Amino acid sequence: MVKRVYVIFCIFMLAVGVFAESGDYAYQAKKYFSQGRYGNAYDQYERALGEARKEADLVSEGRILISMAMLAAHAMEYEAAKKLLDFVRTDVLDEKSKEYFCKTYMEFYNLQGKYKEALEIANRYSFKKASAAFLGEAAIAAAGNKKNGEADAYLKKINKKNSPGQFAFYEARVADLNGGKPKELYENALRLSSEKKQYFISGVILLRLAELTGNKDYATRSASVFSELGLAKPFQKAEEMAK
Repeated sequence: MVKRVYVIFCIFMLAVGVFAESGDYAYQAKKYFSQGRYGNAYDQYERALGEARKEADLVSEGRILISMAMLAAHAMEYEAAKKLLDFVRTDVLDEKSKEYFCKTYMEFYNLQGKYKEALEIANRYSFKKASAAFLGEAAIAAAGNKKNGEADAYLKKINKKNSPGQFAFYEARVADLNGGKPKELYENALRLSSEKKQYFISGVILLRLAELTGNKDYATRSASVFSELGLAKPFQKAEEMAK
């Protein structure tokens, strides 16, 4: 009986040790993020960062820092996001992680309307199998710089079947920046983002629709999304527009 209890205790301690590894914390953080629980996700990434540094794993550390920067950028905490991105050792990153870094950096600039800086990143780096997110942020950057041909070229590289929600959002943003009439495109993107549970994108679309139409209902709905995500500054922006 004592031996059995000891074996169970050893298994439990082993499980605890495995969970404490950076990868497990990062995995839990991704789950929280997919559920729209930004605060919990950030907390788990902080734990993962501590473990990665103890493990002396620079690649894992870089990925975690990038994810934390993305969360900070979504929260409009741009100074914090910039500091996190500056900590990343890009020279040690693998191809996939480097693309994630570039995508996040472009998104960081695009969210602030700093399209010139974002396009510089897009022009500096290229990847054989670029993700829809990388291509989409590059398209936004190009459109923001009035380089419509480049923006369309990036959009055409996105696989619509694999990433319909992302494509719809980026298509709407490009049309918006090109001075078109993006309302229907945004409404389609909103439908898809809601279906795919892409909460942050839904909040962003609703806020932009409020700006385009003057309809305060969109702003109220956007404020509700950001409130549930725990993003204080985006919530305040949407709430102010809803008044």
